[in-house]
Amino acid sequence: MRWLGLAVRLAARNLRRRPGQALLLLLTLTIATGVLGVAMSLYGSADEPWNRAWRATKGFHVNFTVYHPPDEPGDHALVAALRRRASQLTGASGVVAAGGPWSHLYGSIQIGGGTEDLTAEVRDPGPYQVDQPLVTSGRWLGQGGGVVLESGLAATLRAGDTVTIQGRPFPVRGVAQTVSRGRFPLSRPAQVWVTPETARQLRGLGMTEEGFELQLRLADPARAADFVAAHRSLEAVPSSSSVVPYMETWQQRRSESHSDIDIVAGTLFAAGGLIGILTVATASVLIAGRMAAQVRQVGTLKAVGVTPRQVVLVLLVEHLAIAAGATALGLGIGRLLAAPIAETSVTILGRPQPPPLTVTRVVIVAAVAVAVVLLGTVRPALRGIRQSTLRSLASGPPPPRRPGRLAGLAARAGIPLPGVLGLRSAWRRPGRLLTNATGLTLGVAMIVVALALRDSLDLLDLRPPEPGHAASDAAVAILYDQIRAIILGTAGLLLVLATVNAWIVATFAARDAARNQAVLRAVGATPRQTVIALIVSQLAACMIAVAVGIPLGLGLWGLMEGGDLPEVRVSATSLVVLAAAVPVAFAVIVSVPARLLARQPVAPLLAYE
Repeated sequence: MRWLGLAVRLAARNLRRRPGQALLLLLTLTIATGVLGVAMSLYGSADEPWNRAWRATKGFHVNFTVYHPPDEPGDHALVAALRRRASQLTGASGVVAAGGPWSHLYGSIQIGGGTEDLTAEVRDPGPYQVDQPLVTSGRWLGQGGGVVLESGLAATLRAGDTVTIQGRPFPVRGVAQTVSRGRFPLSRPAQVWVTPETARQLRGLGMTEEGFELQLRLADPARAADFVAAHRSLEAVPSSSSVVPYMETWQQRRSESHSDIDIVAGTLFAAGGLIGILTVATASVLIAGRMAAQVRQVGTLKAVGVTPRQVVLVLLVEHLAIAAGATALGLGIGRLLAAPIAETSVTILGRPQPPPLTVTRVVIVAAVAVAVVLLGTVRPALRGIRQSTLRSLASGPPPPRRPGRLAGLAARAGIPLPGVLGLRSAWRRPGRLLTNATGLTLGVAMIVVALALRDSLDLLDLRPPEPGHAASDAAVAILYDQIRAIILGTAGLLLVLATVNAWIVATFAARDAARNQAVLRAVGATPRQTVIALIVSQLAACMIAVAVGIPLGLGLWGLMEGGDLPEVRVSATSLVVLAAAVPVAFAVIVSVPARLLARQPVAPLLAYE
């Protein structure tokens, strides 16, 4: 314990001595934990609002639905037999209350100059022991006819006193929430509730039977899945029949009721994974830089008898403290941003409520930060402690590997001297070269995906909506816009991390090359030539990123396209502009450390300690 206290004090001292690098590492880790924190808080944020609506409406534990396509005659005898069996199911063991079976009629409703598919559920005026819709405006079914609108349909219609069903106006009695059906327009068809008297009018206007629904409450809601499994025989129908019977539990309905939030959360999880991969590369460079600055400290600790395991412990405590801070910040950011994002959902039944921070959720986010720190710390730490104590106490950075034949080939090819020196410098630090290239590759790939998604969504906007799909297509377009924003944001964050990575690598390269650059300037090289040489040494990573990132982005888009998204090809012009713009922007970034180095006097750089 005494040694652990000393390790904590040494770690705190190191953090105070180099706060800039510590803050940069904290920022890098927080970007990854923040995205995952938002996804973690967003996923499940609609569950508690659903639970509140479920309790308020006496929602079902088991739902049994029989559906047959309204444009097919169906097997009326089979539907009648299933209705009788459903009525018998209300007396099954474990059932304490039942609602229905309620008939469903199929037709259309006028929305914004077009029509939408409509289901009218036929009910006697309530109240009901199961699924009594929660009236949020107006009143429930009663004498005098009229319809009650599902809340999502009412919000889409901005309903007034009447709605047009099957070409005829009907008075709106009220608006209600239910958990027995997802909210319109992402859940289709639209739904209204009508009395038997109104249903007779709708049948006269051409609405047809499309099945029925039965809802049950059990003595033990946790045994809903067992109840369904025990009555699976109700779902068995001849393969030649168009009738589709199915049973589901309340847990299944809840998990499927807010698909748009789950899609956005899943996209954020994927984005967090990509950012986490890049964070490993960036953190490795940062930690390696901190390790290089702490070589003397490692040597001193070894000289006074500290074991290699204890040296690694000091370094881990230092970086794990930063990981803990990044975890706390990431989870806090997630709690702040999840609710505003969830409020844009068209499926949520009330105000979103992020799920509680359980140990599992905290551990998942913390594991990312800790994994990044471990992957970035252990290798440089082991490399540092393997050096001899005398070499650790010596000044200057460790010597790079020999450049091999690359510089000779470049010189024989007639490349100007700054280019030869730059290529020679790049190859001497292959680890930094690949780390830098990895970060940029992911950023370039995500830009390609974002360009393809933009073109695909633009093409989707030009398509006329299918008959009966206008409102639902508009809701899907909103969801796609959210996904596009996430992908663009991910590309931006990846580029920010890649920029930070490039800046750090260029700064370390300038520090390592300071004495060599001073020697070159002493024998006649101009500051401009040394700047170009340093830029060229970093541009090699950029060239790799462009060469690999563009095909990688096209491959990722190939996995994403299809389904509801129109297939598009990213224009060659956009790819050429991207391939040209990325090196230019990268050169501007890495030129800053190079210019700062070129402005330093030669004499101090050549002096020996």
